[in-house]
Amino acid sequence: MKNEDRIVELLAETLIKFDQMIDEHKQTNHRLGNVENKLESMDRRLEKLEDGVIKLNLQTAENTRALIKLANEVEQIANLHERVTKLEHAVYK
Repeated sequence: MKNEDRIVELLAETLIKFDQMIDEHKQTNHRLGNVENKLESMDRRLEKLEDGVIKLNLQTAENTRALIKLANEVEQIANLHERVTKLEHAVYK
């Protein structure tokens, strides 16, 4: 009888531990679900950032071309002043 009581006691302890493990497993699954949701959210944010970086790179390239064009025009205007000065010296000598 003592052995049977001890076996029942051990089985009861095992079931209690098993129930605790199940609860811990549920909590772990819940936390894992939260992590997955956060990762999905971060992926969406990262995609938006990547799109933004692409747009900024395109805008930067466009601005660079515009600045180079403007610099060339400024250089032409500076050269025009020199040419006019030379012509004035030639004409009014």
